[in-house]
Amino acid sequence: MTRPRLITPQGKTIELSPEIYKQVQELLARQPKRPARARIDRIIRDTYGKYADGDSLTQALLSERAAERVQPGRRLSQVVLELDTLNDIVQ
Repeated sequence: MTRPRLITPQGKTIELSPEIYKQVQELLARQPKRPARARIDRIIRDTYGKYADGDSLTQALLSERAAERVQPGRRLSQVVLELDTLNDIVQ
């Protein structure tokens, strides 16, 4: 009878005793199962475009980033103003 073997991600082969093999099997059985690839694909297909009729969050983010690039000094002045306001509140 061949002894059970464990192959590591690095390709190293480790022979296991029957007791250790049983412990490994129990450990693997307790881990949650990953959903099948077909199920994941179905979920993606079913939910793709679900919020397409609303505002595009991607477009809103891109617009916000473009505005930040155009006025970098304005952004810094806003932060300084907010810090000054916080300092006034704390004092």
